[in-house]
Parts: sequence; C-alpha cells; structure tokens
Amino acid sequence: MNNSEVSNSNANQKLKKSLSSVDIFLISFSGMVGSGWLLGVLAGPAYAGPGAILTWVVAGVFFIILALVFSELGTLFPYSGSLVRFNEFSHGPVSNFYLGWAYMIGAIATPPVEAAALTGFLSSYIPGIYNSTISLLTPAGVGLALALLAIFIIIQYVGVNIFGKSNAIMTWFKMAAIILTIIFVFAFIFHAKNFFALPHGFLPYGSSSIFAAMVPAGVIFSYEGFRQGLDYAGETKNPKRSVPLGMIGAMLAAMATYILLQIAFIGAINWKAAGVPVGDWSALLSSTWSANPFYYAFNSTNVYLLVGFSIFLIIVAVISSAATLGVYVGSSARSLFGMARMNYIPDFFGRIHPRFRTPWISLVVTFIIGAMFLLPFPSWYALVGINSSFTVFAYLAAGITNTSLRKTAPDMERPYKTPFLTVMAPLGFVIASLLVYFSGWSIVSLLLLIVDGGFPIFILSNYGRKTFGISLKTASLFSLVYWIIFILIGIVYALSLLPFFEYFAVFSAVIIVTPLVLYRLSGGKALLHLRASIWVVVYSILLGTMSYYGSLGINIIPYPYDYIIFAIMSLAIYFIAINTGYHTDKLKEYQATGGVTDE
Repeated sequence: MNNSEVSNSNANQKLKKSLSSVDIFLISFSGMVGSGWLLGVLAGPAYAGPGAILTWVVAGVFFIILALVFSELGTLFPYSGSLVRFNEFSHGPVSNFYLGWAYMIGAIATPPVEAAALTGFLSSYIPGIYNSTISLLTPAGVGLALALLAIFIIIQYVGVNIFGKSNAIMTWFKMAAIILTIIFVFAFIFHAKNFFALPHGFLPYGSSSIFAAMVPAGVIFSYEGFRQGLDYAGETKNPKRSVPLGMIGAMLAAMATYILLQIAFIGAINWKAAGVPVGDWSALLSSTWSANPFYYAFNSTNVYLLVGFSIFLIIVAVISSAATLGVYVGSSARSLFGMARMNYIPDFFGRIHPRFRTPWISLVVTFIIGAMFLLPFPSWYALVGINSSFTVFAYLAAGITNTSLRKTAPDMERPYKTPFLTVMAPLGFVIASLLVYFSGWSIVSLLLLIVDGGFPIFILSNYGRKTFGISLKTASLFSLVYWIIFILIGIVYALSLLPFFEYFAVFSAVIIVTPLVLYRLSGGKALLHLRASIWVVVYSILLGTMSYYGSLGINIIPYPYDYIIFAIMSLAIYFIAINTGYHTDKLKEYQATGGVTDE
C-alpha cells in the first residue's frame, strides 16, 4: 500500500467535523430537556412538594460547576466520546477504566429510557402498548420501543449532518412548545395556593427532600444531558470555541426552563381532577396524571382551547422524547467508540463507516445492549435512577483530572481554562461524589457490584494484559476467579445471606486484594497504574459504608450529618487522587503529536 492509499485509509477512519456552537447548544439542550420536562415535573413534587423548585435550582448550580470544570478538558482533548477518555491522561488506564466502564453502562442505558417514555406518550393514541396499572409497557409496547430505537440508530448510521439538522428542527419545535405551555398555565390554570397554603407548606417533607428527590425524580437524569457537548467534541469545526459556549449556554438555558416548568406545573395542579387528596404530593405518582402531567392538567379543564392544547402536547411529548432519543443514541455509540479507540475493548468497536464516517459498529451494539436493558425494565421510572448513578460516577473525573494535568503538563496549551480551578476542581469532585451518594443504598449497592465487577474486562483486553505484563492464560484465570467471587458476593447480597457488615467486609477485601495481586503478577511493573487507581478502591468502600448507614440507607447517621461527613470524606479522596496522578504514556503520546488527534 503506497502513502496516498494509507492517507486515504486514515481519512476514512476519521469522524466528520461539521458541528458548530449552535449545534452543540442544541444537542446539549435537547439532551437535557427531553422526557424530564414531561415526567420529572410531576415526580419532583411527589418527592419534595413545592420544594422541588429548589431541587432544580440546586442541581442546576451543581451541574453548571461540573460543566465549567469539564469544559477545560473538552477543549484540551476534543475527542468523540471524550468522557470515557479524560482520566486516562492524568491517572492511567486502570483508574480510567472504572470511570469509563461506569459511564458506558449509564450511557447505553439512556436510549431505552427515552424509548420507553416515547412509547408511553404514544399510548394516548395507540391502545394496548402501555399498562397503566403497573406503569410498564406491554409486549407490544416493548416491540414499538425497539422499533423507535432502531429508527434513530439508522439516522445516526447515515451521518451526523442529517442527525444534526433533524435534531435542530425538533429542538426548536420543543422549545416553542415549552414556552407556550408556561404561558398557558400562568394565563388560565395557575393556582398560587399550591405553593404555601397547603398542609405542611413549601417543604412538606423537610429540607432533606430537596436533595433526596434529585435521583428518583429524574432531575439528575435530565441535567446529565450537558455531557452531549463533550461526546460530540471530536465532530465540531472549532472545539475550542464551540464546546464551552454551546455546553454552558445550554446548561443555563435548561436550568431556567426547568425552574419555570416546575413552577408552572405546581401551579397547574387541580387536586380534584387528579383524584388526589389536597396536599398529598406523594400520591401524584400513582395518579393518572403521572402518564403525561401537563396533558392532564390542560385536558381536565374541559375548556375547548386548553383541551385542544393538551392534544398538541401529546404530539410535543413524542417529538421531545424523539429528539432526546436521537441525541443519546449517538452519544452512547460514541462512548463505545471512545473505549475502543483507547483499546479498553476490541478495535472492532471503533470502526468508522467508509462512506458515512460514523461509528457504525458501536451503533449496532448500542441497539443490542439497549434492547437488553429495555426488555427486563420497560419503564422510565425503573431505569432513570440506575442510569443516573452510573453516569454520575464517571463525573468523579471532574477536578482530579484537571488538577493533576496542571501539575504534570503545566505548559500544555489550554484553549479554555476553568476559572478559579483551585476551588472549582475540589468542589466539582465533591459535587459529583454527593450526586452518586444521593442515589441511596439500594442503587449504590448495584453500582458498586457492576463497576468493580467489570474490572476483568480490562484485564482481558490487549491493553490490560500489556499494562500488567501478563499472558492471556494468566489474565483469563485471574478473571475467572474474580468473577466467580463476585457472583457469589452478588448472590449473598441479593438473598441477604449475611449481615451488611460481613457482606461488605468481604466485598472490600476483594477490591483491596485485587491491586495487590496484580502488582505481584506484573512484577512491580504496574505500580504507577495501580497507585493512581487506589482512590477508586477507597472511594468505593467509603461510598458503600456511608450509603448503607446514612439517611438514604438505614439512617444510623441522619441528615444532614451524613451529607457533611461524606462531603469531607470526598474531599479527602480528592487530595489522594490528585497526589497519585502521573505523567502517563497516553499524555506523552498526545504531547508528542502537538495535540493533534487521529479523529
């Protein structure tokens, strides 16, 4: 093969760079304002009453800080699927695998969430696809959801330009519908007494509900969409400008949108029409309104104009979820693509279509794994909490990666620098840590088993075997033993065969012994990699312990003391992490190319 042929071959493996700041804004905004504005606005008050307004405010501030911290990394490393790559440059492959693996699980679980929501909205027109008594899709509904997922896979397969244009149209339409919804509520059906005049006032479940509502109400799930700007960084014409402007602008717009929508919905609640006792906020989740809150708020008035608008909202709900589904199908595939490009999984997943220049293998796999999530959990409410916890776990890279890189590579050109990094970096890490903690023990327990249980996938990869200097035979034997132990641990937990203390002691012992065994197997070669990942081990143990004994577990350590204690613990782990980072091989390679990517 001559040089021109090699050049052409490499060009065919590069992603199309065609997105602008406006595209990044629309992609991020559409990712954030999807099914959340249709379902989360009811779930929030169900958990926090009118205080859900503060939930959106506090969570919005949290995510703006995270967006500011990640913007520096997004412009420094403008890769597609970049969130699964950042920590590799500061802490090496072992630490980054844990974060990337968690993010990939969360990302691939997102399209089924939106597909389930979209199908649920369609049930207003298509009978027999949704069972309202158990809030699950029927077999026919699951089939329709899979068909919708496949349609957006095909759109992404053809090319990001086509997707970008269709997404822009759907997003502008959705924004117009949201504005009309807010105007109609305030003009015709707003009840101010719902905020302070009802029993138990503005915070019927106490101040702790402001934070406790973030995960089950889908607030975190909604705001997580800001990351889409990072996932598409490798496909922007000018990432230095487009990523921070588009992503942070979308974050501010989404925050304002959700606050207004939450105020509007609380004011729109007609307790008699909803069939719920006045002031019984938690009962909203089991009411008919839970299927499509704003639709029922307008439809129950029996006013022709508002009934007509409610029908329009069904159409908007479909379009809104469709736009978000399209965004997440693409970002999920790009997470797989990013893992493949970093050699954490086989190169096969990183193949680019020669004509459309899109990650087509990753798109197909996204559909297959998405179907595996959708089949056993055909519900928005069943998946949203699990999805949030896994994705936010990856946000722990915020802060520790930036600070470590400022130490190991101070002279690298940074198109965008996070302001006041000495404050923003540790704050970003603590925020990400608390967002994981807000998931509660029932979800955290599953998170730890899957995140730590997936580690052998890296050990079995070519990169993993090279990292530890071991053969395929040794890697296979180690992985087999590791997975047998983890399966037994999972069975013990699921069947409650041991008290928590004994169960978690065994779990902790396994994840502590693992790096020690790998250190011995590598003959000391992997010391830097393992040392840089020790923070993950410490964090996992502290997270599990506090989640179980804290206010979101068995409440031995009540609110707010558990939040304060865990925040202090998280800050301590931050300092451990930034002091174990090193000048990694991946960073050296990147610097050697002058920051030029092969994508």
